[in-house]
Amino acid sequence: MKNVLKNQKGQAIFELIIFLPFLIFLYTIYSTTGNAINGSINQQKAVRGYFYGLVRGNSYINTTTDLDEFSEKAISVVGFSALGWREKSASGGQRSFAPCFRFSSLLKNDSSEECDSKERDEDNDGQPISRYVRVFTFYGICGPVYTKISDGGAGNYYDINPAQQNNPGNCILSN
Repeated sequence: MKNVLKNQKGQAIFELIIFLPFLIFLYTIYSTTGNAINGSINQQKAVRGYFYGLVRGNSYINTTTDLDEFSEKAISVVGFSALGWREKSASGGQRSFAPCFRFSSLLKNDSSEECDSKERDEDNDGQPISRYVRVFTFYGICGPVYTKISDGGAGNYYDINPAQQNNPGNCILSN
């Protein structure tokens, strides 16, 4: 019996069988995380390039179309311009969907959650949890501060007040 216990034949294959599921699980986690980070980096590059393509030749950054839209939404001070990435939108463009990267799990595979669904699984404390990494990208820069001015009956327009331009808190949108 003593010789049988000292015999190490088959130990390596036994260890491989025991640890292979853990190694596969770790690989899927690393792969999913790496894909999500790579997707985020590529989105950031695309958003930044598109943003500067849109404002090329415009040192004031905000266009009159943007300012008219802000005026309709009762925004009276504008000093920020931004652009965001979304994979698609629903409900007339009001709800954004980001690209999803699903985490695989060996422990709980009965999730019915989909990338586009609002419903999330909950843990034992009732806190929402998700099996997805959703990558939203947003890029913006500070520009001149525009202040909405009412022109009596002629309408509203935005003007640049030179006294407001040196304020470090110029990145604002406010009512």
